[in-house]
Amino acid sequence: MSWALSCLSFREKYDQVELVTDRRGKHLLVDTLKLPYTKITVELDGLNHYPEQLWAIGKLYAYQIQDAPFIHVDGDVYVWGRFGQDIENAELIGQHLDIEEGHYYHSLQHLERNNIQLLEEFKNDFSSRKRFDSSNAGIIGGNNIDFFKDYVDRAFHFINSNLDRINKNVNGSSFAMIYEQYLFSVMARNTGIDIKHLIQEKEENIMHLSDFFNRFGPLKFVHLLSRAKSMMECYGELELQLLCDYPDYYNRICSLFNDNAN
Repeated sequence: MSWALSCLSFREKYDQVELVTDRRGKHLLVDTLKLPYTKITVELDGLNHYPEQLWAIGKLYAYQIQDAPFIHVDGDVYVWGRFGQDIENAELIGQHLDIEEGHYYHSLQHLERNNIQLLEEFKNDFSSRKRFDSSNAGIIGGNNIDFFKDYVDRAFHFINSNLDRINKNVNGSSFAMIYEQYLFSVMARNTGIDIKHLIQEKEENIMHLSDFFNRFGPLKFVHLLSRAKSMMECYGELELQLLCDYPDYYNRICSLFNDNAN
């Protein structure tokens, strides 16, 4: 339901909505659910040799293969308005600047305890700034395609150089926070490129982004981020939005479960 609402809400506002997936994803989202993506790229099976904890590397790959300005959105992001020209025309964009920096402290400590070798960029950046200043990648993208080529190359270098150290004890979300979000922010600073954030102000409680009432306010943007993914009230709101706006897709999804139950 989340992938359906995300795709359908973006197709209401944008002419081009691309899916980068693997064969299984295409079978479910395109062949079965008939979601109206305008382009389908089926290449992520080429990453199957990586450990399953590295769930975010499919996103990295999707960034790298773009050859025109783009905005990548997670499958739990929905919109009821365009992002605006200041976002669409920016060199680099992110969702918001994370202020809950304890997550990054814990993630780096976790990686070090598991003998993951950190990049010098991380050490130098934190040594000089004494904080992380990292962009959340619920949405990420921009017009500077060359930056994304370099950034993803560096991210995969970091990952590949540590492959022999990745075991079941390594938390994939902690690792992703560093190789995707923190590295993106560090490299932007090192190259002198500003990141334009959808949410400009620093807010103590960013969880308001998961409130579906945003649909009726100026933001017109919802992201079921962090712990919202495990909150039943968010599930209920998501289901209701899909049922009200796209009942055919809602019924198609429900029929899959009915068919499997039978």
